[in-house]
Amino acid sequence: MAIVGQNSTLHSALNFFRVLVILVILVFIAFPVIWIISTSFSQRIDMFKLPPKLFSAFIIDNFRYVFTKMEIDSWIINSLIISIGTMGLSLLIGVPAGYAFSRINFRGKKVLLIMILLTRALPTIVLVMPFRIIMQSIGLLGTRTAVILIDTVYNAAFTFWLMSGIFESIPSDLEDSARIDGCNPVQAFLYIAVPLSKPGLVTSALFAFIFSWNDFLFALTLTSPDTTTLPLGMLSTFGIMQQGWTYMAAMGVIAIFPVILLSLMLQKYYISGLTFGGVK
Repeated sequence: MAIVGQNSTLHSALNFFRVLVILVILVFIAFPVIWIISTSFSQRIDMFKLPPKLFSAFIIDNFRYVFTKMEIDSWIINSLIISIGTMGLSLLIGVPAGYAFSRINFRGKKVLLIMILLTRALPTIVLVMPFRIIMQSIGLLGTRTAVILIDTVYNAAFTFWLMSGIFESIPSDLEDSARIDGCNPVQAFLYIAVPLSKPGLVTSALFAFIFSWNDFLFALTLTSPDTTTLPLGMLSTFGIMQQGWTYMAAMGVIAIFPVILLSLMLQKYYISGLTFGGVK
């Protein structure tokens, strides 16, 4: 009985330690978000108070100023168009490619997979200047299309890698049965494989959207004043005396809101999507 009691005490202590570590990590990760939300609803003078206080005031003047004095509506629209376009094009390329890669066996398959993933590992600065020259030569420099194309180049590799693993986890016997019932290979892909890979599709779409929404370097190099995205718009206000940090915080809250909302709505899908291909 004494040994059982000691084991129970040790188990409780370990659980307490795990919970404590998780709470510390959560506070460390969440504190910057909480601070920027607090700043966005505060007056500028509140930022310099000692000791600092979270949510010492609750005013919406910062958001009102951002929407009335800045071109944030245009920045948000540009970011949405680019992010949704990148998401759609990445899925259009990566999903069929991942399916074909998972169903066809050939020599050098693993080497090809590594080479494709290496494109995702390249620093973004490596791709910017060659792509800028290409876009300028075909007349797309300064357009949303240019940013969508280069974001897709960077995201399609991840979509391809994730979807190929997920399709490998789906038994091909299901598609064989569909072909016996009269489906052609394209119909088997669309009506059998794609619906079963919904978690992977959602995960790929979410990652592509987040990357494109947060993209700064590609947009900085390839856009014009008319196609400025939200991150670039925030940069353009930095250093102007009348803007202040509270206005920057308000724009930051506006920038992170769509990503947090999408993540919460699709949480059950992308968690299972990231682990779907890990167990066969």
